[in-house]
Order: sequence, then C-alpha cells, then structure tokens
Amino acid sequence: MRSAVAFFAFTILLVAVSARIDPKNLKCLVCRTTFEELNDVIKKVDKWKKVDVGNFRMDASGNTMQEKVPAHRSAVYISELIDEICKKMDDYVRVYYKATNKLAIMQLITKDGGMNPDFSKTKFVTDDDLNKSLEYYCERMFEENEDEITSLYKNRPDDDIMPDAEREICFNHAQYCEEWMLPTEEDTTWTHEMEAEYVKVHGPDPYGFGGLPPQSQMPDVSADYDDEDAQGDDFDIPAEKDEL
Repeated sequence: MRSAVAFFAFTILLVAVSARIDPKNLKCLVCRTTFEELNDVIKKVDKWKKVDVGNFRMDASGNTMQEKVPAHRSAVYISELIDEICKKMDDYVRVYYKATNKLAIMQLITKDGGMNPDFSKTKFVTDDDLNKSLEYYCERMFEENEDEITSLYKNRPDDDIMPDAEREICFNHAQYCEEWMLPTEEDTTWTHEMEAEYVKVHGPDPYGFGGLPPQSQMPDVSADYDDEDAQGDDFDIPAEKDEL
C-alpha cells in the first residue's frame, strides 16, 4: 500500500498549478518547518550522549584541554542535524489552502507511510522558479543564520529543545516571517459543504474529500519503488574547536 501511495503522490506533482510565490513567505515556511523538524529530532536524542569540545588551550602537561557537552547542545551536532533535515525538505510540497489561498508547505506522505489527510484542504502549486527547491531554501536559511542558531542551542543547556528558536530566528533575527503568514483556523477549516461549493466553481478535485482511490484501482509499483526505511538520528560528531 505504501508504494502505491508514493506513486499516487508523484502523480499529484504532475498536475500541480504553476504560480509566482512570494519568496519571503516561502522562506518563512521553510524556516519554521526546519525548527519543527529539529526539535522533533532533539526530543529523541539520548540526554546522556556527550561529545568532546576541544580548544587550543593546553594544560600544564601540554595536553589539549577537552570538555564534554550534551550532544544536543553541540554546534557541530546541530549543524549535522539541520543538514540532514534540509536533505529531506523536498519531501514537502507547496500548497495553497482552498479556504483562503494562503501558502503552506506539507509533506506528501506522513511519517507512518500514509497520504497526508490535510491535502483535501489544499490545492497544489509549483513555484515558477523551479531551480530553487525547498532544500535550497533550507540550506540558505542555515548559511545565513548559522552562528545565531548554534549559539541559541549551545547557550541553553537546561532545555531539551528550543521551542522559542523558531520565533527568535524566523521572526526576530532573519525576519522572514510576519504574523499573517501563520496558519489560522480560517485557513485550515474545510468542510464537505465547502468542498461542494469549490467543485461547482473549479470542477472536481481528484485530491479533495474522498482521499485515495480504492486499492483495486491503485497501480502496483512496488517493483519500482524503493521503500527504504528512514535513517536513524545518530551522527558521527567530530570534536569542536573553540577559539581563544
């Protein structure tokens, strides 16, 4: 079933509507999603896990001084995590909420392997600038704000996650986000009655209410689809070097 869902998700991309998307709005969505993913990963990190933080100072015996810090407070570890998150960002697609035409990004397939049920509330859209993927925006976001991001996590050792990092980086520091860009109940509310009115104007929506077609009508692409399990959250973390 999962392979069929993946094939069906691919067909969605083929019928997406092309439109000019506000780059700032898209940067905001990618920034917020990056921190949501980052905090989700950090929640699962073993809190006993420590990494060496090196520097160029030496003790009286001439040995390089080392200290251990929690992995999730390591700048190198946070950098590794964000790099992995950026690589997976193209699992998301650009959509507009049908109710308000507000831009959002969503995963095609949920973590349990099923089609995202919120798709019925949206219509798919591709950016005219196809050279700039969501992965690209994620990488650029981190490059432009790396020092601020790693500093936030390094300097908050009492917190397992950083629920305020999204606000601090995406809104305050980088200023990608404005309050109106956040999803509201008006955006996400979509009923069968609203779908019926939408169909009257726009025609039948193959990805609206009703979900996936029956399994008997789903193509069998299991032989072509690589359903590889997701990689674990562990990374090899080199020792950090602090300047004097």
